[in-house]
Amino acid sequence: MRLDQKPQPVSLGAKPYLSPLAAWALAFGCSVGWGAFVMPGTTFLPIAGPLGSVLGLLIGAIVMFVFGLCYRCLMRRYPDEGGIYTYSKNILGSDHGFLCAWMLFLTYSAIIWANSTALALIARAVFGNIFCFGFSYTVGGYTVYFGEVLLSVAIIALTCAVCVVGKRLTAWVQIICSLVLFLGITVCFVFVVIHGGGLADLIPLFMEKSDPLVQVMGIVVLAPWAFIGFESISHSAAEFKFPVKKSLPIMAAALVTGFLSYAMLICCAALAVPDGFESWTKYIASLATLDGISAMPTFYAAQQSLGTAGLWLLTAAAVCGIVTGLIANYIALSRLLFALSKNGALPKRMGKLNRFGSPYVALLHIAGLSLVIPFFGRTAIGWIVDVTTIGASIVYAYVSIATFIIGRRENNFKAKAAGIVGTMIASAFFVFYLLPINSFSHLSGQDYLILAVWCVLGMIVFRIMLQKDKSHTHGQSGIVWILLMFIVLLISIFWIMESAIYSASEMSRGISALFGGNMSGNEASYISERVTVYSDYMIRKVIVMVSLLTVAVAVIFSIFSTIKKREKLIEAQRISAEENSRAKSAFLSNMSHDIRTPMNAVIGYTALALREKNIPDTVRGSLEHIDTSGKHMLGIINDILDMSHIESGKMELDTAAEDLIGMMEEARLIFRHQAEVKKLSFSTDYSGVEDRYVVCDRHRLNRILFNLISNACKYTPHGGSVNVTLTETKREEDICFFIISVKDNGMGMRPEFAEKVFDSFERERSDTVNKIQGTGLGMSITKKLVDLMGGDIRVVTELGKGTEFIIDISFPVASEEEIHVLTEEEAVGNSFDFSGKRLLLVEDNPINTEIAKTLLEHEGFIIETAEDGKEALDTVSAADPGYFDAVLMDIQMPVMNGYEAAAAIRKLAVPQCDIPVIAMTANTFGDDIKKAYEAGMNAHIAKPIEIDEMLGTLAETLGV
Repeated sequence: MRLDQKPQPVSLGAKPYLSPLAAWALAFGCSVGWGAFVMPGTTFLPIAGPLGSVLGLLIGAIVMFVFGLCYRCLMRRYPDEGGIYTYSKNILGSDHGFLCAWMLFLTYSAIIWANSTALALIARAVFGNIFCFGFSYTVGGYTVYFGEVLLSVAIIALTCAVCVVGKRLTAWVQIICSLVLFLGITVCFVFVVIHGGGLADLIPLFMEKSDPLVQVMGIVVLAPWAFIGFESISHSAAEFKFPVKKSLPIMAAALVTGFLSYAMLICCAALAVPDGFESWTKYIASLATLDGISAMPTFYAAQQSLGTAGLWLLTAAAVCGIVTGLIANYIALSRLLFALSKNGALPKRMGKLNRFGSPYVALLHIAGLSLVIPFFGRTAIGWIVDVTTIGASIVYAYVSIATFIIGRRENNFKAKAAGIVGTMIASAFFVFYLLPINSFSHLSGQDYLILAVWCVLGMIVFRIMLQKDKSHTHGQSGIVWILLMFIVLLISIFWIMESAIYSASEMSRGISALFGGNMSGNEASYISERVTVYSDYMIRKVIVMVSLLTVAVAVIFSIFSTIKKREKLIEAQRISAEENSRAKSAFLSNMSHDIRTPMNAVIGYTALALREKNIPDTVRGSLEHIDTSGKHMLGIINDILDMSHIESGKMELDTAAEDLIGMMEEARLIFRHQAEVKKLSFSTDYSGVEDRYVVCDRHRLNRILFNLISNACKYTPHGGSVNVTLTETKREEDICFFIISVKDNGMGMRPEFAEKVFDSFERERSDTVNKIQGTGLGMSITKKLVDLMGGDIRVVTELGKGTEFIIDISFPVASEEEIHVLTEEEAVGNSFDFSGKRLLLVEDNPINTEIAKTLLEHEGFIIETAEDGKEALDTVSAADPGYFDAVLMDIQMPVMNGYEAAAAIRKLAVPQCDIPVIAMTANTFGDDIKKAYEAGMNAHIAKPIEIDEMLGTLAETLGV
């Protein structure tokens, strides 16, 4: 099997497939499913009538648009997989991310389960009992038939297969089904209105005996249930083929089409009234006594206006609504699981992709869990679905809070305003749904129990994750678990309140029935018996509540205990790590200095020898080999030091405006000779770049490019090819996204080695590879540098066929002013005139003195020398003002070191104290450079001396 066909846990953004239309289809299909065809008769009209329902849904859509603003704000900053999980993890921490993911998992899963089992309801209404075969049983008053279970299982498996087979197929199926869904509803609505003689028959417009405003608000609070899913495209932001800023109009379009779909179906249900009923109010009130098509007002309306064709058309729209709901929630949920896997919260295998770029393992797990659910029947599933409103409210609250934090960080008034308003709305939804005192969104006892169990189960799962968390990313925010414990406590209290209200209501009803006259002894006995029954009922509820709370407290205690132990361990490890780091830094600093000093002599004398004319070819060849080997040795030292810096977290990016195309051209020129020697076909392609000037760390980006190209040239045999491409994929305002590819047709790698190619000191073991020089650090450093830049690198390879390294990375676009400065610098070039410039060279090593003096005099400098810092200080203080243009100062010297000498010079009288002092030393650590500046030095030059770098630093310091 080719490695590029093997599932790889890489970014889904590598294969973007979502067009704006496909994204709308996902958002619309996720928010409008089977419920839109049922709720007009069962929920909307009984609460607020046709006008009240339409107004309530319109306001609800506007309210949800506020959350859309928040999602757009976060998507633009984190265009990755995972939606609110990714946002809350990055902004608030991994614990908050887990809580959001846990609530989203139940919400999206419940919608999948509700849509899949709804197919059996359509079959019952349209085809009668055709699927009511096989064994049957009753759950919660609903009769489950094996035939209907098979129907639900089939649609779950079919839609999962579509999602697994490929992204493009999924997109096209979703687009087609979404269009059929919306157009089918629209056509039926038009014919129902025509058949009914217009909208004038929508009377009464509101339910009687209730305030219209209260009725409208009763629909508004259902908005999270009605429109949940319009934001599901946030989980696929990495797969957009369009700028993320367009996500807001797409979500707005989904909300508009969703609202219109609900509104048209509500009007259909109210306009078509069967014979025998005076108005829609009588018809809707009698739905429980009807069966077949007449028990489903929307389907009855389609059949009444268009006959059998209308029934089939609306049935097709409803089936498409089920399919779009399943696919959209599959997509959203699988991307959520992929993001959890990518961040280590789930096993890596959950994030594996197939050759179509689909997270097939996550999809199969979702389908596997869903296949069991149809056996529990619609009643039990309805309990779970009712809970999703609480989960959605929590998620929307997190989205709003995260947006507010981003707005405050960036001083963005619009983001802060959207965050504040969204938080208030989400909090209101949460409280309204949770309180057992309203009639519009009243949760049943089963709903409270399911929600409490789900919260406690989430605590247990997190406790297990915490135990396995070796990177210590979890357990950083105790407030999350206090919040969840508080929610469990509230649920338990409200559950008992709901149970008490129910018991009191039932007892009151029984007593009222008995007190029609004088109460007999049998009646008194009956009342006593009922009191005992309801008391036992309440006792059982209390026992369950106490048990749940006990488990929750035990788990919370275990979580905090584990966090406390881990904190103590981390503190001990931190102290030990700091001691080890200090010892390692001292060792590496000394090693670097001691090796670089003789290396300076090797490289310096070699450079001087190569400048001589009339050298025999054999001698020149030997010198070139010495130069190459010396630079290779220096590269090994730099690799070791870079790894040390990266692992200690001391490496920081030094960003400035740079020309990407210029860097690509520079790479081509550098490796052209190496390619010609091996007769390689070497090419660079940057034709896909529109924004060439970006802000990046030129040195580190070059290091990445050079490592990859060098490896490609080394491991590609004579006559092969190496192709380097830079492609700009998209631009989001002032951020550009690029793909860098370095591809060869060389040796390739075995799959097992490719999986650890980015590990330190790892090299492929073969007779051919063993003959090629390398430390095994290059690719590890490359990976860490890419990570430092916020990018992603992956490898596609096949043994004997070649290798391709692909980098996804983004950079800010350079400003016009930065571009102007950069282009002016490039126009000036590196031709400097140092004639007559006098330098004091302070160096205690005679060999280094000779090398530096010769190189500098060759460039036109006048050089005087000193052997230690004390002599340098005396020379500067005795010289006339302006005699020396600058001082080149070594650091490690006898009598007085470079830091002390520089500090002492700065204490001299004006103008001697202002003379430029430049460190020229083998001490190259970040701390060494920092010390140089703190001592009053103006710049830093590393040994072994790179002539161009030295001259550039001198030119900048002297203003040449």
